[in-house]
Amino acid sequence: MYAKSLHIRDFKCFGKTELELQYPGRTGDGVSETPNVNLILGDNGGGKSSVLRALGIAVLAPVLHESGFVPYRLVRRPRPGQEPVGHALLKIEAIPERSERLPKAPSSRNPELQARIERRSQGSLDRLNSKWSSGSSIRRLFEDDRSPAFFIVGYGATRRVETSEYSESSARKLRGLRYQRIAGLFEDHVALRPLQAWLPRLQGADRRRAVAQINRVLPRNVRFSGRLDKVEDQYLFKFEGVPTPFSALSDGYKAFIGWVGDLVGHLCDVASPGTALADVPGIVLLDEVDLHLHPEWQRNVVPALASGFPKLQFVFTSHSPLVASTVRRENVFVTDVAEDGTATLKQLEERVYGRSAEQLLLSSYFGLQTTRPESFQDKAQELFEKAAEGDSNAALRYLERLTDPTMPPKAATGQRRR
Repeated sequence: MYAKSLHIRDFKCFGKTELELQYPGRTGDGVSETPNVNLILGDNGGGKSSVLRALGIAVLAPVLHESGFVPYRLVRRPRPGQEPVGHALLKIEAIPERSERLPKAPSSRNPELQARIERRSQGSLDRLNSKWSSGSSIRRLFEDDRSPAFFIVGYGATRRVETSEYSESSARKLRGLRYQRIAGLFEDHVALRPLQAWLPRLQGADRRRAVAQINRVLPRNVRFSGRLDKVEDQYLFKFEGVPTPFSALSDGYKAFIGWVGDLVGHLCDVASPGTALADVPGIVLLDEVDLHLHPEWQRNVVPALASGFPKLQFVFTSHSPLVASTVRRENVFVTDVAEDGTATLKQLEERVYGRSAEQLLLSSYFGLQTTRPESFQDKAQELFEKAAEGDSNAALRYLERLTDPTMPPKAATGQRRR
């Protein structure tokens, strides 16, 4: 199942907004060359993470009540002087993947998933209610945690792998399995499932498929061997040809391999016998896709994921212009501020694919006036103003500063370098 559109009203920082999303198999106008990728850009606090949470809640609302989910401050809290808000609404128009057998909605429409969140009169805990356009038949699908129907996983920016103290049985006592898959979007302390928690259960071809799927999206200089070091109880990778346990990898590799391994483990849980993991449909929500990644890897991470998991619909957030330059403008949403101060989303006509980091940072997508340090700009502005008043020495220093920003401070005070 994919999300064709998401409608948000009075959720978190949002007033009213909607997204028409890219998804595998999409046809018609506005289809991107990478139709399984959606990228959300914007300032800190602009609502990027809230979009991921809205999608997760709208899809899984029927089971969140009894899964350990806590609806903490989900209804928008107005600013002083604004009218109070009593509830939030989330609605998804769902697109079934061809292999899924979802119940048909009335009037031959696509199924709709809705969540209504009511604000209580006191405190910060809200109340979640759900509604389905296809009635109880959808509820029966949700009762099977291992069903590939409505498969959705989500990862917050604080994601981490717990290799020593992770207990799968304890995690299941605290949260239902479907909610476990997105809990990291709502709870900072939730650990990802380490490879040791699921890979040993696989045998033969299933195990080889899982190892191969992880390797499909890794950079060429690191390979997953699939072998367990029994002394250290860690799986081994080959980094630059050298056998390396997971904990000895850099933070960037551990962060990336951690969530990809978790994702592949969940795909193994729901995949039908004989089904290739790359053919399982669903939704992946990932906050800060560029987390801990070197700029070289940022240039390749989204295309690698899009091609490695072609049947998954990705919704990423990022602050990286290098990530943004790897997709088309149809894939990109930018957070904005409405007249009433609430957050909203927009898509721009400006080209994004293939532009340099400098070009994108100075474009409407990031909105910077300059990429130079603020202290540098302040000094340059001071020299410019003096030059405008007729100070020829200041004019010369101003030009020197712009053409050679590496010059030492003494040169900026009028002493020329020799």
